[in-house]
Amino acid sequence: MTETETRPNTLNLMPSPRILEMIAEVDLQLHQCLCELIDNCLDELIEATRVDETLEPRIDITLPTAAKANRGAKVVVSDNGRGMSQEELGHALSAGTSGKQRFGSLGLFGMGFNIATARLGTVTQVRTGRRGDDHWITATIDLRAMQQRSSYEVPLRYDPKDLDEHGTLVSVTNLREDIVDKLRSASSIREVSKNLGRIYTYMLRDPDGPHSGAELMGGLNQRLYVNGRHVPPLVPCIWDPTRSVTYKAGEVPAAEPIDVPLTNAFACMNCGRWYTTRHDQCVDCESADIQERERRIVGWLGVQRFADKSDFGLTFLRYGRAITTRDRSLFDWEGPDGDIELEYPIELGMGRIVGEIHLDHAPVNVRKTNFDTSSPEWRYMVAKVRGDLPLRPQLSKRLFNRENDSPMSRFFNAFRENKPGLRYLMPGNGSTAIHTEAKRWAQKFRSGDPEYQTDEKWYDAAVDHDRVKNGPPPEPASPSDEDDWLKEEGLGHLGSGAADGPTPSKDQKQPDVAAETLPETEEQRFARYKEHALLLPDTDREVRLGTAQAFLRVYVTTGVELIKDGQRQPTVVRIAAGEVEIYVDSDTALIARYGWSPLNVALFCAAPQLKNVYSVSGSIDGLVTSILEQFPDRRVHSSAVRARAEMLLEGLRERLADLTSKDASTFWSALSGESKRAAESYAIAVAPDVNWKAAVENGEFARYLGAEGILDLVTNAPELVLDGGLFRSTYAALGEETQADQVARVSAFLTDLKRMVVGPPLQNTLELSRLLLTADLLDSEIVQA
Repeated sequence: MTETETRPNTLNLMPSPRILEMIAEVDLQLHQCLCELIDNCLDELIEATRVDETLEPRIDITLPTAAKANRGAKVVVSDNGRGMSQEELGHALSAGTSGKQRFGSLGLFGMGFNIATARLGTVTQVRTGRRGDDHWITATIDLRAMQQRSSYEVPLRYDPKDLDEHGTLVSVTNLREDIVDKLRSASSIREVSKNLGRIYTYMLRDPDGPHSGAELMGGLNQRLYVNGRHVPPLVPCIWDPTRSVTYKAGEVPAAEPIDVPLTNAFACMNCGRWYTTRHDQCVDCESADIQERERRIVGWLGVQRFADKSDFGLTFLRYGRAITTRDRSLFDWEGPDGDIELEYPIELGMGRIVGEIHLDHAPVNVRKTNFDTSSPEWRYMVAKVRGDLPLRPQLSKRLFNRENDSPMSRFFNAFRENKPGLRYLMPGNGSTAIHTEAKRWAQKFRSGDPEYQTDEKWYDAAVDHDRVKNGPPPEPASPSDEDDWLKEEGLGHLGSGAADGPTPSKDQKQPDVAAETLPETEEQRFARYKEHALLLPDTDREVRLGTAQAFLRVYVTTGVELIKDGQRQPTVVRIAAGEVEIYVDSDTALIARYGWSPLNVALFCAAPQLKNVYSVSGSIDGLVTSILEQFPDRRVHSSAVRARAEMLLEGLRERLADLTSKDASTFWSALSGESKRAAESYAIAVAPDVNWKAAVENGEFARYLGAEGILDLVTNAPELVLDGGLFRSTYAALGEETQADQVARVSAFLTDLKRMVVGPPLQNTLELSRLLLTADLLDSEIVQA
C-alpha cells in the first residue's frame, strides 16, 4: 500500500460542550480575533528562529478593503514558520484539546483558534506544510455543515508543493455580518493596524532601534504586515535613561529598569499552570510534565516626553503580548477604610509616567483583556512595583510613620509636576509648558521622523525655557579687570595676556590695519543676531496671516543691539521666501520690567509690518489675536491657574509640617482664630477620623492650613518662616524698614495665592497671566526639601 493510500481523508474535531458555549458567548472585536491567530503564529516563529537563525520571520494578514467587503470575502493570516504535521494539525484544531496550551505560549491553539475563527466566519481553511514535505495539508472547517450532519469530521486535502516551502495559512470566509460591517468602514484596516501595533509593541520593536531608551525597552524585532504594509510598533516616546532630575539630593533617572526576582515555582509544561509546591500531576490537564522554573517581574518605568490627559499609564504584558495598556491602577491608593484615592496625575489630569511590566507567570482571562487582579501573582507585583503605602511622602509619614520606598513612589515624587524646564524635564517656551507642541513632536516620533527619535528636541526646549525665563548665565569676569588690578600692584606680567607673549613695544612694527571697514550686509547682520539668540521652541511653525501661510520663528537675543534705520529697536523683522523671523531683545522694557512674554512682544511690535506685507484686512489687535489663537499652549485658563495654586499650597503645607513638628505651640499661637477654625474644618472634611487635638500638639495641623494661615505666620511671626525656614527671603539681618518690605512682598504673593485657590474663577486674561507670574515668583521663594 502506498503512502498516498494510507493518508486519512478526514479529521475528527469533536469539541467539548463547554467550548461550544464559549464560542457562542465570547464577543471578540475584529482585531482581537486576529490576535488569537497571530499569537499562534508568533509562538511558532519564536521557536522556528531558535532552530533556524537564518529564518526571517514574517506574519501576513490580508483583509478585504471597504469596497470588497462582503460575506464571501476572505480574512487570511499566514506565517513562514516550520508548518505542522498531520498529527500536529489535528491537535491544533481540536477545540476540546488542552494539550496545545503550551507553557510559555501566547496562543491557546485549539480553544483560542476556534473562538476567533468562529467569531469571524463560519468556514475556515487551514493549510500547512513543513520543509521537506512534498505536499500541503488543507483542512476545511464548515461549522454549519458540521451542525447539519451532526458530525465533527472535517475533510482534508493534499496539494503538491516545493520541498523548500513551509508555513501555515488560515483563511476564514462566509464572514459574519457584524465583521462585514466593520470591514466596510474605510478606516477599519488602519484601525486594525494601530491596535496590533499597540498590542504587539514589544514583539515588533527593534531593541537596537534609534529611539531613546531602545535597549532598556527591548523587543523581539518580529515582522507583521496587514495587506502588505508593515505594522509599526507603538513605541513609547520616553526620555533617554541618561537624563535625570534631582530629588532629595539624589538623581532619579528618567527611565529605569524593573527587575524583581521571585522564588522558583513549578509549571505544567502542557497547560501552563503554576504551582508553588512540587506536584506529580497537573490538576487541570493531568500531565506529569511539571518542571521547576524561574519567575521574575521585569520591565521598566519611564517618563514620557509630553503630558497628556489619556495617553499615559502602564502596559502589562504576558509572554510579550500587551494584555492591558494605559493602565492606571497602580496610581490608585486604597486607604485603611477601603476607599480608593487617585494619587496621580495631580495637575489638570495630565500624566507622563509610563512603563511596561512583564508578568509571564500571572493568569489572564480567556479574552486576554486583563490579568486576574485578585490573584496572588498580581497582588505581589503591586506590592513590589507600587508599594502598599501612599505615593505622597508626607501623607505616608503622617498615616504610617514611614515613606513609600517603591520604584513607582520615587518616580511619582521626582516627576509629579509638569512645570516647564529641566527641573521636571518638561519642554517650555520661557513662559509656559508647551504641551501641544511636545505632542506634535511625539507624532513625528511615532511616524518615524529621524529628527525626533531621540529626546534632543524636547531637551533643548527645556533648556531654552530656563534660559529665556531666567536670562542668560552671568558673563565671566573680564580679563582686563584682573589685568588692571595686577598692573596697579606692579604684577602686570602675571595677567591673562602674559601667556600670549610679551606686549609689543611702541617701537615694534604693528600689523597693517585696513584703512576702511566694509559695511555689514543685511545677511551678515541677521546672522550676527542669530548667533546671540535662542529660538522659542513653539514658534518654529507655519502660521496663517490673513489668506497667506508663512513659517514663523521668534528669536530672543542677548548681548547684541537690534538696529533698524540706525536706531536701536526692541524687535526687528526679516521676511523672505515665505519665512518670518522676528528677533526680540531680552533687555527690552516690556520683558525686563513688565514681564511680557517674548512672543507677545514680538507680535505686538511686528504686527504693523506683517499686516502691510501680507495685506491683512482688519485691525492690528485682530491680527495679533488670530496669530495667538494658533498657539494653544499660550492660552491662559482659570482652571490652569487654580491647579497651579493648589499644587503650590500643597507643597507649602508639606514643607511647613516639617517646621511645626519641632515647635508646634509657637506656630499655633501665631495663627489667627479664623485660620485655626478654617484649618480644623478642612481637616474634618478631608480626614474625618483626624485627632485634631493631637494634630495641634504635634504640628500636624500645618497640613490643613489655608493660604490665609500661612499668611498669618509671615505677618505675625516672620522669624519662623523667613530666612530659609519656609521661604528663602532674608529677614533677621536686615534693618527694620527693609524687614517690613520683605514681609510685605511675601505677603502679597500669599494674598494672590489665596485669591487663586478660594476666589471665584477669573476670566480676565491679563489678571490670569499676572497670577501665573505670581505663582512662579512664589514657587522660587519656597525652600525646597
